[in-house]
Amino acid sequence: MSNPIAFLADQLLPGFIPKDAAATTLTFQFTMVPNTTYRVNYVKTQEKGKAVWTFTGYELVEPPAAG
Repeated sequence: MSNPIAFLADQLLPGFIPKDAAATTLTFQFTMVPNTTYRVNYVKTQEKGKAVWTFTGYELVEPPAAG
């Protein structure tokens, strides 16, 4: 996998899998050093009766404006 964001998200995925077996999408955020936050998205499919979560994309989360 050549995308470092997808690679890291895949490593973190087991801690975010929903307990609701009916869930078919998943979104979570994580921060990479020094201070860049990403929101990643997954979709669930069934393969041979087993749930498989597939990375579908990410977006950069902008920090809130100082005010």
